[in-house]
Amino acid sequence: MLYMIPLDAVVYCDMDGVLVDFETAVVGLINRLLDCEPLVKTKMSKSYFKALCKVRTELGLGWRVQDRNELNIQSVREFMMSAIGANPGEVFASMPPFRDGVEQLWPFLTSSGHTVNILSAPIRERIGSQMSSEEGKVHWVKEWLDPICPPNEIIITPAAKKTVYAVVDGVPNVLVDDKASTVSVWNDIGGIGILHTPGNSDATIRTLRQMML
Repeated sequence: MLYMIPLDAVVYCDMDGVLVDFETAVVGLINRLLDCEPLVKTKMSKSYFKALCKVRTELGLGWRVQDRNELNIQSVREFMMSAIGANPGEVFASMPPFRDGVEQLWPFLTSSGHTVNILSAPIRERIGSQMSSEEGKVHWVKEWLDPICPPNEIIITPAAKKTVYAVVDGVPNVLVDDKASTVSVWNDIGGIGILHTPGNSDATIRTLRQMML
């Protein structure tokens, strides 16, 4: 069932998996690190090398990530989080965009007449890192979105806290997000969540068109 979006609803748009090609960037990063290419200007911790050793022990010295589903392997995910946490801002700032997200979805949202905000989750940085994930994401927005139309606000908050924005003053707000669990909770508490498939902005735009007053 489709619900109509009120005129005064705020639209919140996730970054990773919607506008930012997080998985392609991370697959490349992990494989480069497994090939022993160090992160520039980044000192790795003991926990990083422990996570690296665990991946090599469990999956073999020659193992490399082949597709995004392999990022869900527990040891790989731990290694990924440790690698990004060493300097998350640099990693996020350099991530490539989804062209359809930047060239189709974002212009559609910002021309809809609704207030549009970025709502994205951070990755905690390690002590001593040069740039936080929040700083990196703000840098990314300035590079890729501001030339088109800047968001009204950039909100970086843990995924579990996104739902604070689902309903404000009785108005159900919209969330475009690629994480099914986040969208489900958003809908359960009265917001209007749209589950986005990475790289398929056409489908998301069609759904939003049907719902906008």
